[in-house]
Amino acid sequence: MMQTIQHHCSTLGANLVAEEDIDSGIAFFRGIPYASVTKRWTQSSVQHSLPTFFDATNFGPKCPQPAHSSLIQVALPPPIVESDEFECLNLNITVPSEALPANRQESKPSLLPVMVWVHGGQFKNGSNSNPRYQTQILSRLAKEAGRSILIVQINYRLGVFGWIASSDLVSENESATTKSANVPDYFGNFGLVDQHHAFEWIQSHIHDFGGDPANVTAFGVSAGSGSLHMHILSGKPLFDRAILMSGSGPTMGPFPLKMIEAGWNKLCQAAEITAGTPEERVEKLRSMSQEEIMQKCSPRTTFAPLADGKFLPSAWRLGDPHPDGRCKDIIIGNVGMEGIVFDLLSSLIPQKFFHRNILAAFREPSDAEQFCKYFGFHSSEEQTPEAYRDAMRFFISVVLFHFPEQRIAETYERKAYHYHFEEPSPYDGKTHGLAVHGQDAVFVFNSERDTWPDSAQKVSLEMAKLWTSFAYGEEPWPQYSASKKFMRFGPAGECSMRSFDEDETRDYRYMNWMREYFDETMRLIMSLA
Repeated sequence: MMQTIQHHCSTLGANLVAEEDIDSGIAFFRGIPYASVTKRWTQSSVQHSLPTFFDATNFGPKCPQPAHSSLIQVALPPPIVESDEFECLNLNITVPSEALPANRQESKPSLLPVMVWVHGGQFKNGSNSNPRYQTQILSRLAKEAGRSILIVQINYRLGVFGWIASSDLVSENESATTKSANVPDYFGNFGLVDQHHAFEWIQSHIHDFGGDPANVTAFGVSAGSGSLHMHILSGKPLFDRAILMSGSGPTMGPFPLKMIEAGWNKLCQAAEITAGTPEERVEKLRSMSQEEIMQKCSPRTTFAPLADGKFLPSAWRLGDPHPDGRCKDIIIGNVGMEGIVFDLLSSLIPQKFFHRNILAAFREPSDAEQFCKYFGFHSSEEQTPEAYRDAMRFFISVVLFHFPEQRIAETYERKAYHYHFEEPSPYDGKTHGLAVHGQDAVFVFNSERDTWPDSAQKVSLEMAKLWTSFAYGEEPWPQYSASKKFMRFGPAGECSMRSFDEDETRDYRYMNWMREYFDETMRLIMSLA
């Protein structure tokens, strides 16, 4: 049963109305603005005040985004929230009521560890109101285990509003910074800077909700995970630990301006805005409604972090050092069947075209032959559609996720813990029986656990326990660099340490070969974009 409560936040100068679950003693604050933006394609600024009375019982607006079907079937009905590119920068807070300053007892720890959830969605979809990632059960499990946490979920700008860049915007930014010292000297990466501002807001205000700003663990999936790795690469992450679930550089960026600008050029052509100065083109696009912009934007546009040389490095290669920063410890891992999220590729890309690209990507024909051998492609004859699809799934899984994340776990300069998720999907449909992209995050939140078989429930409870204990600074399992072992979640509900030699669930024949040919395989991936 829910009841409304009032909470005074002195740093925001506001009294907030929130909801409390009476049975679990957990409070929910929703839709709190953390930053403001008044002009399309400009950087947001942190918002440090609220109206005297603020209703925090409803989710805030999400960023406008294209229609999206969930890879995992049986989607929970989402709450009805507005879409607004200027009002979407809001966050939710879930915290045990006893940790709020007005309720705190002397015998209780003064401030709780903070866990910040950054959603995924290919940098163009998602929100902090997705019912699959709601926090009530995770918060309750942590509280019952004596490991209470404060959870924050953030929204940020997406797609064409948050992850586009162009020479036109560079020119406008240079002109604006010349006129005003208050304009940041970096452009693009609007969604990433939004996230950074959310972490700044947390540093300033989360103690008023019972959270410890000096003990922050960020966790995210897919594009959310990739975003967190970008913050680490920026050298200025405002968190102490990170849990990276199926997403990292360099496969998710940062990418050069030329690559991301292609989407801007397509947008200008679709909107018939090609003449005039850079500033005039930008202003004409700004004059269009968010609905018009969405309609004109090509569905195949690449949205990703930009290698601007200012907020992010101008380049980062796998194996390059990470900047020294606040984030010391990471958990990084992936699921067995990551590549299923790109199944459309095998239906859109003819096999003959793909074979030509293979030959173009590698220096020698023998290298191309070896690639086909490792990943299950036929170099001289057509495969069945199913065999081609399965080879493409394996290829995408390895190149975009499995190999780079293993290398990051191996070379990370501080403490790194590696995992593989192999528990089969309990959902009906094409994912049934497979460990698919994003499923590890669903298991962490436990929102649908009661409908799963016992083996899946066992894995989800173990992951929730380990993720929250990590937020307390505890070692979840032995470090990868020292043990060369990873935690394997599933199958059959088993959670145990494995080495590559001991793991029968994946094919690792490619491992040594990929160390030499990763750049070529990435070039092949990029040729398909």
